[in-house]
Amino acid sequence: MWFWVMAQAKDGVEPDAIAAKRKQWVSEGKDQKVRKLCRTAQRYVVAGSAPTQVFWLLDTDDPAAVQLITEHFSDLWTIDTHAVLPQHLAEAVKGRAA
Repeated sequence: MWFWVMAQAKDGVEPDAIAAKRKQWVSEGKDQKVRKLCRTAQRYVVAGSAPTQVFWLLDTDDPAAVQLITEHFSDLWTIDTHAVLPQHLAEAVKGRAA
């Protein structure tokens, strides 16, 4: 299953706090945990966004990967998660899927 995790920095959160939280994530080995739980785990940053916005795209059968991200970062970020289905544009044009 694919998950789309969207995060936006909360009001007043400084870039230094975000950097420290990412450093903590790595030092606690959570990046490795997510890699083990996922077939694909990609992080994207919205260029020039203010407040900062990031997205993760995860392909996993274990929702614990999503939970790990949301629990670690939710004090600094407003996070929304969604299960998503990949869809080719041709299928969307033909009306075969939502």
